[in-house]
Amino acid sequence: MNTKSLDKQAKEHLQVYHNVILAAKIGIVAIIATLVIMAATLI
Repeated sequence: MNTKSLDKQAKEHLQVYHNVILAAKIGIVAIIATLVIMAATLI
């Protein structure tokens, strides 16, 4: 079993995981910001 290719794949998976978490955080912040703006316009 070639561990070098496995390490490369593991690093790629970790990078994908970090990108997904970052995208999720941005999405959550965008949703909260939208709700705050909507609430502010109603008041």
